[in-house]
Amino acid sequence: MLSWPLLEKARQRMKKLMLLGFLIPALYAGLKWGLIPANRFLDADICQGCTEDVQPSPALSDLTMDRFEQLRWGESDDKLVLSSVEISSVVRYAIPGIIPPGLLEPRVEFEEGQVRLSGLVVAREFPGLPKLDEIIGLLPDTMAVEMQGLIAPLDQSHFSLIINKLWMVKIPMPSSLIPAILTAFGREGRKALPRNALLIPKPDGIESAFVQGDSLLLTANPGREEFAKDGEN
Repeated sequence: MLSWPLLEKARQRMKKLMLLGFLIPALYAGLKWGLIPANRFLDADICQGCTEDVQPSPALSDLTMDRFEQLRWGESDDKLVLSSVEISSVVRYAIPGIIPPGLLEPRVEFEEGQVRLSGLVVAREFPGLPKLDEIIGLLPDTMAVEMQGLIAPLDQSHFSLIINKLWMVKIPMPSSLIPAILTAFGREGRKALPRNALLIPKPDGIESAFVQGDSLLLTANPGREEFAKDGEN
């Protein structure tokens, strides 16, 4: 039979385990359903600091979209800083149809004010690609593609991503071929859109977007409260 001191120690340990058993589900529920602000635990600085270890995932996509919606609806500060891995997660898992068939493992990176897009391209899915035999020889079935560019305002509803460098299987492409390659990848044409640029829709409630260091900085539209009211009606 256990002595009184041993019984008391066992009772205190049981209380701690019961408290822990309550806090873990409560914390999970708070993060998942917004009862606890997620950025209190997973702030932008944390994600920026862990980009080398964290890989794009559906869970990170959901969390990033929650923070983004809070910005749009006026439920957070008027600025939001997002890391490369957060944006890559959203591109892969949160926006159906943004990635054309035949583009695999898309990734977005930010560095020194530039945006770098990369992925694997299944060549047969893009029959409009210009002939590159003289540059890289016979196109492989699947090839690595990278492009680098700058975000610039276009009109009230869009940004543009002006592509200034493009590599296929790590070989730099002539700037004269960039428009044709982007067209083959499904570039949407607009009269005001430069031929070497991609069109990026501007979400409601967002005023500006630009790369700051190794992160993307979004600022809210000053009238986002009105946008939130319209969304409720």
